[in-house]
Amino acid sequence: MPTATAKVTDLRTSPMSERIAAINDFVDAGFEVHVNFSPVILTPTWLADWRELFDEIDATLRPRAKAQLACEVIFLTHNEGLHQVNLGWHPRGEELLWTPRLQEEKTSQNGAVNVRYRHPLKAQSVAALTELIAEKLPYCRVRYAF
Repeated sequence: MPTATAKVTDLRTSPMSERIAAINDFVDAGFEVHVNFSPVILTPTWLADWRELFDEIDATLRPRAKAQLACEVIFLTHNEGLHQVNLGWHPRGEELLWTPRLQEEKTSQNGAVNVRYRHPLKAQSVAALTELIAEKLPYCRVRYAF
């Protein structure tokens, strides 16, 4: 997750730069490391923010880490219950997460009612982000993106 978004929504976690740097250490220790680009949150600067993050990943990872890198991309899914909980303890984050003008209801396989980005917008955004990954991190295999 880009740093600007993480500062608002990913509280009390390690900075992205530390997490990225740790990939090299894990690969050196013999682990296979994949990255999970999620949740992708559509902000006014989202694509530029992800470009910056991918530049940092590319500049930080050593060749061995790059050679084995794969990723998963998951766009934000949210729900009314969690929205209400979050409003009680961190309303600023909800300004990015709860955007009804961009979202539509979806019933999940388990029957839960969630919101996700509207279909045309999400399809365009998935395509834009996977194209950006191919451009900035050509060695990173996208396992899935939705």
